Amino acid sequence: MAQIRSFNAPLPPLLYWDASFIVNFVYEGGLYHRQTADFMARLDASDTISFFSTLTLDEVYFILLQVAIERDHGPRSFWRVYNADPVIVPHLDALDELTEEWITHPRLRIVAADPALSLDALANMRHYHLLPRDAFHLAMMRQYGITDLVTLDADFLAVPDLTLFTCVPTILAQAATP
Repeated sequence: MAQIRSFNAPLPPLLYWDASFIVNFVYEGGLYHRQTADFMARLDASDTISFFSTLTLDEVYFILLQVAIERDHGPRSFWRVYNADPVIVPHLDALDELTEEWITHPRLRIVAADPALSLDALANMRHYHLLPRDAFHLAMMRQYGITDLVTLDADFLAVPDLTLFTCVPTILAQAATP
């Protein structure tokens, strides 16, 4: 099982960001927005170099667009609205601004999956029972020598050589369970 750390734990030198962390930080209505904003402030004041991937951007963009469209057009209406209208266009400027901030941040690196990592991702799926996206994230983390991950979901708990930074009570409670 992965090691679990709270958002108050000492920060590592390298940290990989999961989409769940970014979405909760960016989306003010996120369940853990305040906690992720506080953690982000700690990161900004630290020397930690943070990483996330272009796959993470794909997840974040999709979730933020889905939230915005459902906010504007009603719950569970994303696909109905999207298929009928180019409704995402008004939201792209906000995504441009976020991406520009990330690209120019001095301690943030956006990385891409090398095609050779596909086999590593499949091995991660097999060994840790991860879904494809998380298996690719793990492969990229290993490619860059990163063992610390900030996340709000429990998908990576089965990976014993990782340290998960989280604020989610149910995940933190597992740290206390033998």
